[in-house]
Amino acid sequence: MMRTAMRTAAALVGAGLIWAAASYDAPQAQAPAGGVVAFTSARVIDGTGAAPIEGATIVVSDGRIQAVGRNATIPAGATRVDMAGKTIMPGLINAHGHLQADMSKRPARDRLTAQLRMYADYGITTVQVLGLPLDDVPEGIKLRDESRPGGAAVDRARVLIAAASLRNLKTEQEARDWANKYADLKVDIIKMHITGGPMDMTPAVYGALIDQAHKRGIRAAAHMLYLRDAKGLLDKGIDVLAHSIRDQPVDQATIAAIKAKDVEYIPTLTRDIASFIYEGTPPYFTDAFFARHIPGSYYKDEMAKLKDPANQDKLKKDQTAQTTKGWLEQGRKNLKTLSDAGVTIALGTDTGTNEGQWQGYFEHIELEEMVKSGMTPMQVLVAGTMGAAKAANIQQQFGSIAAGKQADLLVLNANPLTDIKNTRQIHSVWIAGRRLASVNATN
Repeated sequence: MMRTAMRTAAALVGAGLIWAAASYDAPQAQAPAGGVVAFTSARVIDGTGAAPIEGATIVVSDGRIQAVGRNATIPAGATRVDMAGKTIMPGLINAHGHLQADMSKRPARDRLTAQLRMYADYGITTVQVLGLPLDDVPEGIKLRDESRPGGAAVDRARVLIAAASLRNLKTEQEARDWANKYADLKVDIIKMHITGGPMDMTPAVYGALIDQAHKRGIRAAAHMLYLRDAKGLLDKGIDVLAHSIRDQPVDQATIAAIKAKDVEYIPTLTRDIASFIYEGTPPYFTDAFFARHIPGSYYKDEMAKLKDPANQDKLKKDQTAQTTKGWLEQGRKNLKTLSDAGVTIALGTDTGTNEGQWQGYFEHIELEEMVKSGMTPMQVLVAGTMGAAKAANIQQQFGSIAAGKQADLLVLNANPLTDIKNTRQIHSVWIAGRRLASVNATN
């Protein structure tokens, strides 16, 4: 077994298909070599909800999938990678993440790149950042452009960018001006905050923001909580509901509006969980899959604070934290209702911003929590791949395993359809057909 793994690794290095990444601050990966690789004898979960293909072959060339299936033709000279006993699925996509976990004074590129590497090592191959501080946007856009198909090879998750979330705008003209400013920055999507508070934008103002974004060819996503706000946003043409509706059950009119307008729904259950779980020490603090990245990372001090008994006692007495427990339960029920109704559900976590929302790890917890809320493992895997790709508007090239799409792949040592927690049994991560190697990779 060991000799087979070593021969496979040597062949991949020779074909230019492995990136050397000894740490999160490793140099940028080498340029694509253009070789052909064939993954053989795998179980393939393609991201569409179709039944898995057993004993399948995936042929990859120049970063794209050329063929997939039991009888896919393997070109002469292709590097074969035996994936017997493995499950291959599309790389996970986080449709609602952030890059503010590292708030150090390091250069923006170093901070942002390290966080994208953190995501990638957990199998998150694309992150839609729904809110990036304005000072970091220019570097974020550069990283976005570098990670686009056909660009230089990257040793990190691909990224899409929204600038800082817009809130409390007073006039329609102000809203249109901000939409134009963000469009000029070349963002991928515009994010707004509707909190249910007295300073919120009125429907006329956020309607103008959505309208101007659409005129500039940009989609709009909204932070929201209350059903009444979701209804108003849907009426004005919002594209993505970036959190759960959590105050009351969704009604049939809202379900119909979401489906008719083809709006993606991102539950972010772990966002609510992170609001109160640190009133004690969560069990995953001793999970090796979680803890491997804490020492020496930008999360070390944060974890120490959350383990502090004084901080935990403070959280037990925090009214918002306790209220959030009820919001979470209503959010779970609404997720099940919307999923059953055929609404497009997308994986999103809000990681990389508030305390205790761990980039990479919480995406796997989110998948587990979605199953606990009543979705099937297959439905949840679709949410983490094609559903999230739709929410990020990249479904033409990402989110499923099909000929012509980008070869962003997550290879697992166990089947996530039998236990969703098997998404954590990561064998390897591939971006544009090249293996991302880290100190934590297994063979």
